[in-house]
Amino acid sequence: MDTNTIYAIVDIETTGTSVADGNRIIQFGCVLVQNGRIINKFATDVNPQQQIPEPIKALTGISDEQVKHAPLFDDVAGTIYSLLTGTVFVAHNVNFDFPFVNAELERVGYPTLPIEAIDTVTLSQILLPTVDSYRLHDLSSYLSIRHDHPHSADDDALVTAKLLIVLLKQLTALPIVTLQQMVAVGAELPQQTAELFDWALHETRKRHEALPDDLMVSNGIALRKK
Repeated sequence: MDTNTIYAIVDIETTGTSVADGNRIIQFGCVLVQNGRIINKFATDVNPQQQIPEPIKALTGISDEQVKHAPLFDDVAGTIYSLLTGTVFVAHNVNFDFPFVNAELERVGYPTLPIEAIDTVTLSQILLPTVDSYRLHDLSSYLSIRHDHPHSADDDALVTAKLLIVLLKQLTALPIVTLQQMVAVGAELPQQTAELFDWALHETRKRHEALPDDLMVSNGIALRKK
């Protein structure tokens, strides 16, 4: 990861939670972010060639009629693979979306994506520790990010992209001593999420910023002065 990294923020809607059980993607949304701004978007319905379970219809509002004439995953897999290649995959619960997308790609003959992936749920828990809930809709409300259609892949991907931009700004605004402690902890975070802290520490060191006047260091931790 570096300052020019392209983050591919992805959200999928599926017929269920397990590819192994034959569940399929019914909607794919992706927003590309680079240098703190949105540079591209892609979204499509997907025909799963199976009935959508009633609980999924109720949750997402996606009907069998809506996806009946949508492309099969085989038809959009090339576009998705090309779109995500060379990016850092981002999702709100990345350990669901990333393996599911890779499994669907493998199913239609593509290799798994050889890219890094990070999780915005974990980042939110670390950088916004006082929030009551880390569901995407609750975070969007907390940060005043408009979220009109929860559980719609295109809107969820867009909201997650805006959330990521906020989180990256907060991350790179942390004092060097705080980032050093985070890196030193060596926490096991989903996928390559922990590597973001190494990147943020590197970027902050390049700016040679002094500790703000309202902070002090106590036992190696940056704290606000009383």
